[in-house]
Amino acid sequence: MSTKLSKEDLKSPDQVTKTLREGFVWTTTHSKLVVGAIAIFVVIGGGISISGYLSEKKETEVQEKYFLVEKAYNDKKRGFEEASRAEMMAAQSKDKKVPAVDPSKKATGDLQKDYGTVVPGFEALINDGPKTKAAQMAALNLSAIYIEYKKPEEALATLQKVEKGLNKSDATSALILLQTGNVQADKGDCKAAVDSYQKIADSKAFQFAHDEAKLRMGLCYEAMNDSAKAEQLYTEVAKKENSEAPTDVAAVREASKYLRLLKAKKSL
Repeated sequence: MSTKLSKEDLKSPDQVTKTLREGFVWTTTHSKLVVGAIAIFVVIGGGISISGYLSEKKETEVQEKYFLVEKAYNDKKRGFEEASRAEMMAAQSKDKKVPAVDPSKKATGDLQKDYGTVVPGFEALINDGPKTKAAQMAALNLSAIYIEYKKPEEALATLQKVEKGLNKSDATSALILLQTGNVQADKGDCKAAVDSYQKIADSKAFQFAHDEAKLRMGLCYEAMNDSAKAEQLYTEVAKKENSEAPTDVAAVREASKYLRLLKAKKSL
């Protein structure tokens, strides 16, 4: 979505507030997609954060089970996405002979019908070895499913089950904290979300996620009517826009947009 304000928009403080609120919802969703993409990269990329634990019997056992469930999940998800694209193309096609998409291949919107075997599969992995990296990956995937099906309470409970296994030095832990903060923000608990994001910002090992975490924190402070703190965080991230190699280009650009919006709101 575009967050650029027109002259007409700037005439109304309510319109600016509405734009900020819409931006908050969009960027929370955007972050979930980013988390999913990074999580998939960690797994496909050779299991960087998991490989160091292969010598541990428990980790090895849970990892082997995880990849089976993860494959089933990806196969189902890919099938639903392909059916959705095909349905959209058929609807836009002027050729009336284009066959309709098989209803059995489409997502129904019912969690049990769509992912009835995948959900318990991920849950079993998490319960069996909650402190393992494989369980953390399972929690990321399962929480994403719950979020998609509008079940934030279940998503948060899933992430909390693997909290004890988190540490301050590996990427998977940062992804769990980021996802936890996103769910808390979606639930309207920005105070708790800020605490989750702050843990990322405080860790030198999580530097790759610092800009994203600070952007999320800024949006939460915005929602809590603390404009000064929000502006401070947006500025910290946005100032990297002119650097040669910003850590997170997307987060830096978004921070610049929200900083402009915030200043526009304050000037009205």
